[in-house]
Amino acid sequence: MATATKKVRAAASPDRTRPAVPEAASLEFRIYLDNGGRYSWEIVEVGGESVAHSASFVSRDEAERAARLVYEQARSARFEPDVPEGHQTAAV
Repeated sequence: MATATKKVRAAASPDRTRPAVPEAASLEFRIYLDNGGRYSWEIVEVGGESVAHSASFVSRDEAERAARLVYEQARSARFEPDVPEGHQTAAV
């Protein structure tokens, strides 16, 4: 006896004006030399607005390694918007 198959459609975004899966190149990593002669990386939106930036590094290679680590590991990171009590840090 054959088993019936069911076609599955990709999940739609709750907001139908936005795609369920973001555009592939909607963000980019940039590495730059700051005025103090140290390197940092930042994540920039298509429009050029910086959405995240790193601490500074002595060399471009160190900044690039750190940026690649974030890039490669971000997909598997958990999203926890509420910081557990006792793990909060002071803003600098």
